[in-house]
Amino acid sequence: MSTRSLPVLFFSLGGEMLYILDQRLKAQKIPPDRALKVILDIVGRMLEDKCIKEIFRAQQVFSKRALKNIFEQLAQSSIMKLNKTAMDKLYDLMIMAVKYQVLISKSGREVLLSTLNHLDAIRGFVALSPPHVAMVDKACRTFKDFFESQSSAQLMHLRHYLLLLFQDTNKKVSIFLKNNSQLPSGRFVLPVGGPLPYAGEAPGVIRYLNRVGSYTEESFIRAHCYELAEGAGSLDVHGDRVTKLGCNMYGADTAESSVTETVSKQVPVEGYSFVKDELDLLQRLLMPRPLSEGNTFKLKLFLDDPDEDLERLPSQDVLHLNPTVKGKAQLQMIMNDLISLETENGASMGDDLLDLLDSATH
Repeated sequence: MSTRSLPVLFFSLGGEMLYILDQRLKAQKIPPDRALKVILDIVGRMLEDKCIKEIFRAQQVFSKRALKNIFEQLAQSSIMKLNKTAMDKLYDLMIMAVKYQVLISKSGREVLLSTLNHLDAIRGFVALSPPHVAMVDKACRTFKDFFESQSSAQLMHLRHYLLLLFQDTNKKVSIFLKNNSQLPSGRFVLPVGGPLPYAGEAPGVIRYLNRVGSYTEESFIRAHCYELAEGAGSLDVHGDRVTKLGCNMYGADTAESSVTETVSKQVPVEGYSFVKDELDLLQRLLMPRPLSEGNTFKLKLFLDDPDEDLERLPSQDVLHLNPTVKGKAQLQMIMNDLISLETENGASMGDDLLDLLDSATH
């Protein structure tokens, strides 16, 4: 089922990115017409026909680095520009929000409903542009067709795969810390009790089966209160999702400085890109038309973002890797790590989509 997880990741992360950008655009009083153009540009790139067709092809998920770089390019595909620090924090927020939604979901179907909540919100962002609304509706119909035939067990396997993907990512996020949903270590606190999965029974009865097929029951006192689900939730384009997971959780100043600390262990990689070739290919689709400086603006997502000129990075921030240089043990080790990553994750993982995006520009 990992081959069907990419649409869930792509739309959920994309929705969270738009939630944060929309909030910060409003908080910084960006003119409405320019703010709308940012949202329309990003949504237009996300939901292009060829991109959607590739996203819904059964395949392994891209490597974590390739997935992050795709969203970095999406965020920069409009007149808005973000510095590296802001982009890193933006992605941290996106990942932790989706991780929390998957963790507290009660079933695999609820993960799908959460994803559709993201798409519903995206439709609201682009409501003034009928062509973009049509793109969202088409994505919803394709999403339903892609997952409607999957059994409960297959959808639960999808949920487990996503949890494995997120398990080593622990970033502190202020909105979760404030409502006690997250520990200082970055790990989430799961709620107990509450709504049950659709068609699920409340705990309180133990059934003992005997050899002839009959059973006896034994009751016990429940430690928590449970609620029966209101319904299965609809996968239709404009259906009732039942769950609130995947809805916009950001208020007036929630996203500002939301990521307070990175606690997952990171490989020290300063100044170079792991998937430069992939980014070069993807960028030609995401930014096919050069934008003049006068038509762009920089958005400061967080108060502690350093002022940094994205277009003129100092040369010392660029590390050129040359595996043929002798005596450079550290560089050779980095190259070996890159090769092993490609071997583990599949060297072609993400290549198909990037090749397709590249071909669209020729």
